[in-house]
Amino acid sequence: MADEQTGENAFEEATEEDTQLEAAADALEAAQNEQPGWWRWRKAAALVTFGKKADEPPPPPVERPTTILGHLTKATSSTPPADGVPASIVELGQKYAAGEFDGSNDRCRSLLDAVRTSIKDYAPPPDAAAARDLDVKLKSWASYLEKCREPTASTLAALKRLRLVASTLPPDISPSEAQAAVETCCDRFREERVELAVREIGRRGAQKIRDGDVVVAYGYADAVEALFSEAVGRNFEVVVVDSAPAFAGRRLLNALYAKRVRTTYVRLTAAAPEIERATLVVLGADAVFSNGSILARSGAFAVAALAQRRHVPVLVTCEAYKCHDRVRLDAADANELFEFPSSDDTPPLTHLTYDVTPASYVSAVATEHGLLPPSAVAALIRELAEKETA
Repeated sequence: MADEQTGENAFEEATEEDTQLEAAADALEAAQNEQPGWWRWRKAAALVTFGKKADEPPPPPVERPTTILGHLTKATSSTPPADGVPASIVELGQKYAAGEFDGSNDRCRSLLDAVRTSIKDYAPPPDAAAARDLDVKLKSWASYLEKCREPTASTLAALKRLRLVASTLPPDISPSEAQAAVETCCDRFREERVELAVREIGRRGAQKIRDGDVVVAYGYADAVEALFSEAVGRNFEVVVVDSAPAFAGRRLLNALYAKRVRTTYVRLTAAAPEIERATLVVLGADAVFSNGSILARSGAFAVAALAQRRHVPVLVTCEAYKCHDRVRLDAADANELFEFPSSDDTPPLTHLTYDVTPASYVSAVATEHGLLPPSAVAALIRELAEKETA
């Protein structure tokens, strides 16, 4: 009797399971007929698996870039709303968005000047500590400028130093003392990390120029101009290579012409014959990464590749505060897009603002701490970080 009772229970359970499967199949067919597209199948599957969760709306679709460079931002754009941002920071953001400052040192100088101007009118809330509120203000200003245009290694380093100074101020410090501390930090950073560094790089780099040399320079950099200024009086020739869209080499050309340095100006497409007779190639850098790769104006990689093929040494000038602890392998990871003006007769054209030169194409990196091989940049970054936090 027990065996018969067990068999009957098993039969009833199987019959009940078949009934549930038939109901699920009917629900699946009904859902397929009622709902169009992919959501029909998603809802039917959820109905069978999760029951009531099928009535929940689908998640919004994720917008993905449709081109290989679709994730990059434009070099020029409109400014975001400026709620609670000082007028000097708003004005700087508008200039950033308009592409007025191209050089990394110029952007750093303008940032320090804007912060120094804004801090004069700073007054913390009555119930907030000046040091803490000042750090929050600097963070909001940096966020606003980042929305106007992608930050450079120079501006990131300056803001990092300013926020470090603000965050380490005593909690009971007065607003006037906090203002003075930030103003002093702006002045010291500009003088020591930018101006003095440029002059020291020029002095060290000029030692590599001898009588009879033909030096090829691409674009413009403050340290490159300082290097040639230190070498004035020697018998050498400079070939300035330039390219669109910035044509920054014209600035270097005018500076060398004013110093009566023998100079030739060519476009990037005509650089090969000039590098053929060159004895040295000098490049400026917007950043040097820990793996030794160089971020510079688009076209610098082409000049370095031509120089390597002809066994011409490549000297890169870079202030130490622009050495970044990130690793970059190519220019498509993070960059800016410059859009050329277009009309009905011409298609829209875009141009990468920067490119990345691998460390294998660079002979030495000239910093205010000396001439280093690219492999030693990581050690320099570690030493600077230890001094910064000491």
